[in-house]
Amino acid sequence: MSRLLTLCAVILVGLSGCATTGMQGGDGDSIERHVGENRQAAEINTELAAGYMREGELKVAMEKIKRAIRFDSGYAPAHHVHALLLQRLGETDEAGDAFARAVRLDGDNSDLANNYGGFLCSQGDYERAQAMFRRAYDDPLYETPEYALVNSGRCYQQAGDQAQALAQFRRALDEGARQPGALLGVAQALLETGEADEAAEAMRRYESRHRHTARSLGVAIAIDRAVGDEQALKNHRLILRGRFPDSPEAQALEQGGSR
Repeated sequence: MSRLLTLCAVILVGLSGCATTGMQGGDGDSIERHVGENRQAAEINTELAAGYMREGELKVAMEKIKRAIRFDSGYAPAHHVHALLLQRLGETDEAGDAFARAVRLDGDNSDLANNYGGFLCSQGDYERAQAMFRRAYDDPLYETPEYALVNSGRCYQQAGDQAQALAQFRRALDEGARQPGALLGVAQALLETGEADEAAEAMRRYESRHRHTARSLGVAIAIDRAVGDEQALKNHRLILRGRFPDSPEAQALEQGGSR
C-alpha cells in the first residue's frame, strides 16, 4: 500500500487525483493497472530527473532517476538518463553499466546509440564507439543522423584518423548539418592533413555562418599560422583575448602556444 501512496504523491501534480487499488490474487486487471501506474511514475520521474539535470541540480536529479528505476527497472529511458547523469558526475564505470542496460532494453534507440558512442569514445573504446555511431546514422528513421556523423568524426579525430574524420564531417554536411561542429571539423581535419588553404576556406565558411567559440578561434589561429595570414592571425588573437580571456586557448596564446 505504501508504494501506491507514494505513487499518488508523485503524480498528483499531473493528475486531479489518485485512487489506490488493492492487489487481489488472480485479479489480472488489478495487476495490469499496478504495472501501468508504475510505468507512469517511472516516466514522470525520468522527465523530472532530465529537467533537474539540465538545470544543474544533479543531486535532485539523481534522487528522481533512482526513484524512476525503483518504480520500473525495465524502463529504458530511465537507465539512459541515469547513464548521462553518472557520466556527468564522472562515475564512468557505473555510467557504462547504465548505458549497457539501456541498450539491452532498447537497442533500436538511435539517440541512445549516439550518446553511448560518445561515452565509449571518451573512454578510448574507439571501435565500439564507431559501431554505436554507425547504428545511429544508418537508421533511416533517425531524424538527426548528422549529429551522430559529427560525433563519429570527432571520435576519429581523437583516435588520430584525420582522413576518416574528414569523410564523416563532409558526410554530415551532405546530410544538411547546420551545427557548427561539422564545418569546424572539416577545417580542423583539413589542417591536420596538410591542406591548409582548403582549411582556411572552410574556416571562412564557418565564420560566415557561426559565431566564434574559444575552440573555433584556436583552430582559426592555427590555420592562420599555417597559411601565413598575419592580418587574420592578429584579428583572431584579439577576439580570443577579448571574448574568452580565461579559456585554455587564450592561456595557450599567452604562453606562446598559439603565436
